[in-house]
Amino acid sequence: MKISLYKISIVFLISLILVSCGRKKRTIELIERETAETELIPIDTNGAVKGDWVIQQEMSDAEKLNPIVSNDATASEIANYIYDTLLEDDRVTYELIPGVASELPVVSDDLLTYTFNLRKDVKFSDGKPLTGKDVIFTVKVIKNPFTDAQALRNYFSDVADVSLVNGDPYIVQFKMSKPYFRALYSLGGFEILPKHILDPENLTDKFDFAKLNLAEETFANAQEDFGDLRKHADFMNSQEVARDPKYVIGSGPYKLEEWITGQRVVLSRNENYWNKKSEPAYPDKLVFKTIQDQTSAITAAKNGEIDIMNVVRNIDFVENLKNPEQFNLEKAIVARPVYLYIAWNAKRPFFADRKVRMALSHCVDRETIINRILYGLAVPIQSHIYYKSELLNTDLEYIPYDLDKAKQLLNEAGWSDTDGDGVIDKIIDGKKVDFSFTFMNNQNPERGSVLLVLVNTLKYVGIKANIQDFEWSVFLDKQDRHEYDACIGGWVLSASPPDPFQIFHSSQSRDGGSNYISYDNPESDRLIEEYRITADENKRRELLMRWQRVIYDDQPYTFLWSPAGKYVYQKRFRNARWYAYPYPNKSNEWWVPTADQKYKN
Repeated sequence: MKISLYKISIVFLISLILVSCGRKKRTIELIERETAETELIPIDTNGAVKGDWVIQQEMSDAEKLNPIVSNDATASEIANYIYDTLLEDDRVTYELIPGVASELPVVSDDLLTYTFNLRKDVKFSDGKPLTGKDVIFTVKVIKNPFTDAQALRNYFSDVADVSLVNGDPYIVQFKMSKPYFRALYSLGGFEILPKHILDPENLTDKFDFAKLNLAEETFANAQEDFGDLRKHADFMNSQEVARDPKYVIGSGPYKLEEWITGQRVVLSRNENYWNKKSEPAYPDKLVFKTIQDQTSAITAAKNGEIDIMNVVRNIDFVENLKNPEQFNLEKAIVARPVYLYIAWNAKRPFFADRKVRMALSHCVDRETIINRILYGLAVPIQSHIYYKSELLNTDLEYIPYDLDKAKQLLNEAGWSDTDGDGVIDKIIDGKKVDFSFTFMNNQNPERGSVLLVLVNTLKYVGIKANIQDFEWSVFLDKQDRHEYDACIGGWVLSASPPDPFQIFHSSQSRDGGSNYISYDNPESDRLIEEYRITADENKRRELLMRWQRVIYDDQPYTFLWSPAGKYVYQKRFRNARWYAYPYPNKSNEWWVPTADQKYKN
């Protein structure tokens, strides 16, 4: 692995200016770590051969391998090898490039019509051709309000119709009801499902897009009987469709071979893959092995039992793998558009008041946590927008660790210790309620360590907090149902222009949407809605700046930091390129010389 010759600190700003309302400027003093950031190596496929396996550790089992109804990071990464999209993001330039589409679409001047020409040589892994009928079918699945596709559906709410041009199965036309500035990314970026596998009875032919749009509008009130939509949605939402290799069929370089719950997901090479020249599939198999305990995972990596760790604790990366070469390992580190946050469920009376949420943000000692727990391998943030983006509102001041300010805000919100027991309380609905709640964690030990620091800090302002760990699928289910007090989580941001609708618009707080904090602010909604339909880039930028200020003042999240991507992998692999987005590695590109290959089919 080629490393840059200069040493950098992953914490790019050593002294970040923070301003607290009514206080002098202060700084977060971050420890400078001399850590070499991994460069993207040149393509190394000279003499490349097929063979061997890539075994990658995952901390949790995938939720579902139906990409339309799953918003889970593990599942999304695995599905990336199984399914194709009309357009793709170039991993280096982040520009849109043709995928299943033979070229970029023709877009009308009014930004309401998008016409895609499809390649005629694309086949699903079962050998059947992929056509425009599969594209239309997939969009119908997305727009069906009864499918568990809420996280994706909001990007298609303004799709009025999708059809074949003059009946040509390889020309697909999308018509929008109103412009959407990111339509090209949404229409070109969804994974295409096989209609002949998932709708053999042509059930979706019974409802057109007019009926789908009506169903979306009346879904909440159930004003009509949408039996066909419900029937097909139940099938698409099922575990069988999401797990059985006979249903998990795509046109990507790999296909699902085996899924043993809690142990591993195995993909094998798709011999019918259409794009072998530009998108090679060198490994015979990709194995995603579930190892929840990170100490066990490090031991497995040292023993050669796994080939890739994409989630590495900072202490392991810095201390426990100081000399990876003695275990035939390499390390890589990449700055990625990712951030961590603490989510406050606004349905809980503790967190309904913005003053309380701001007070809680003042209780986070980012300096101590980043330096002592994260070994300096993170950058503090103050917004949903990526800290390197030109669209970041840099006028927003970093919220300092200030317990006096936190106490003041809590007192202004009506919280005080009236009975002298050390826990602040308040009369809510006629009853005295102690400020006592539980943080939910997904068994991530590093995040658990962060929460322990915060739990201890909250005692000093009179708040009693606990931590409860849940297995990943249970964690996600509780988020979807809004059945938690607060939790720590993370988002991977898009390389395309940001759209906060999915996470922060009030309409996305129901039916499994990503606004699982129940955030509802009419001004935020208005700015997001106007932002989405504004074509002028400068006006859109202004709207996004204003929206960031609204979110900053409300603090529905406590924005924590953007962690560096840290990776460990076996040295036998060639062409091991690490990317910032959307996933750190493309294992299908990796190859091993024949003499060094470890696994055989």
